[in-house]
Amino acid sequence: MIITTAGRSQSELVSQAKRLSHSYGLPYLERNGAPIERLKRQYQEDIVVVGKERLFISPLQGEEKLFFHPNLAMVRAKRVFKGEEEPLISTAKLKEGMSFLDCTLGLASDSIIASIAVGASGSITGIEGNQLLYFLAREGLASFVSGNDFFNQAMRRINVIHNDHYSFLLGAETGSFDVVYFDPMFHTGINTSTGINVIRKQALTTNISVDVINEAKRVARKRVVIKDHWKSERFDQLGFTQHKRKTSLFHYGTIELTLKKR
Repeated sequence: MIITTAGRSQSELVSQAKRLSHSYGLPYLERNGAPIERLKRQYQEDIVVVGKERLFISPLQGEEKLFFHPNLAMVRAKRVFKGEEEPLISTAKLKEGMSFLDCTLGLASDSIIASIAVGASGSITGIEGNQLLYFLAREGLASFVSGNDFFNQAMRRINVIHNDHYSFLLGAETGSFDVVYFDPMFHTGINTSTGINVIRKQALTTNISVDVINEAKRVARKRVVIKDHWKSERFDQLGFTQHKRKTSLFHYGTIELTLKKR
């Protein structure tokens, strides 16, 4: 990726772009009024554009602008704040103070809900293998401002790590998280919106295999949770108990574990 600024470069935007360039080890490019499409053709790279209101990424392959927005997480959070049931929270049995590892972070919708559930005394770690999505999620969670302080705080508490989930699990200590979570729906899901499909193309599609789940079972203290299409064969193949929901096209699955000593 290459980092530049929107439109005419203002000093504050240049400073922010250079900060990001340094933080992520990415080259900074003076915009000098050049169209983004021309920069993509010239450098054959995804372009990060730092704007006054927000930053976005223009992928090399595609015309859609990619930017962070919590979207459905905000709708789900409103229901949680009203005391309504949230399927992820109830299925994963998330409570105040628990630790949650999201192995397929994407743009962090599920991690935000988990963060609300476990609160300030809990911890949320999100793993994202694709550099573009990692960048969007990490910067977006740190800077997006909603109209709800509890929601903002939940986003800020998420620790975003750039890695593939299998490598991370292999290096994690036994019983180091209460819940380990997978959402392959992010890669092969039913949402047909153009924006989601563009983002999905950028996802790192590491297969969720028996070996991956075995490592997840070692790392999790309480349970491993998966979200998948209701017709998916993964539930049976990987040993999950499928929790059926009549009105939903996706279901959760769980593997309950005996308590491990730290």
